[in-house]
Amino acid sequence: MGAMVIALLLAASANVHAKTEGQGDESDRSQTDEPRPRHEIVWTNAEAGIQGLHLRTFEANPDAVTLGVLPADAVGPTLGVGAGVRFVFVTLGVRGRVGMFAADAPGHTGGFQLWTLDAELGIRAPLGRFDPWLTLSGGYATFGGLSTAVSGLQQGLDVNGVNARVAIGFDYYLNKHLSLGASLGGELLYMTRSGISVRDLATPQEVDTLNQAKARLLQANGSSVGAAWSATVGPGVHF
Repeated sequence: MGAMVIALLLAASANVHAKTEGQGDESDRSQTDEPRPRHEIVWTNAEAGIQGLHLRTFEANPDAVTLGVLPADAVGPTLGVGAGVRFVFVTLGVRGRVGMFAADAPGHTGGFQLWTLDAELGIRAPLGRFDPWLTLSGGYATFGGLSTAVSGLQQGLDVNGVNARVAIGFDYYLNKHLSLGASLGGELLYMTRSGISVRDLATPQEVDTLNQAKARLLQANGSSVGAAWSATVGPGVHF
């Protein structure tokens, strides 16, 4: 009888130990799969959404020595992709984006694109799977198709410049490596013709003759200032 009791106790002890080990394995697997944004090193994401643009493009008339301004308000789809590294609460990266617009305002004859390539600094506040963030970015901007979109600009005209952008958003982690995010951002643009720097146009210059005044106006022909906003969603990958 005593031997039977001892055998039953040993068997029960073995079952308890086996269950404990099983629960430990499941707990370890659960912790391994649980997102840990602060521990990631590399990230990349893609985005798609809508972008709005308010653009003022300068059009010179050298014969009359006047400088007209053509306003353009447009809304269209936007696509972008970014990649970078993360240091706990700070991210560094680069992002390329294109907005596609149909110009239907007076003085405009076709569609055009806004391309940007920016360096990006982000601040994040991870809250479990929810990872809100704020980013500041700036870099190179250029228009595509602007020569056909704005009447009076010559074919092949290049307009390039700089942009500065601020955005807020969040990522929601589906698992350790995959997230879905949304963002809302705004930016400022300052563009000039190819070969004319932003600093040159922003610096006042004295002119002594009518020909010099005409030349100065032609320098500004095709230059643009404006602002843009965007709202996007998209997936992200993290390692």
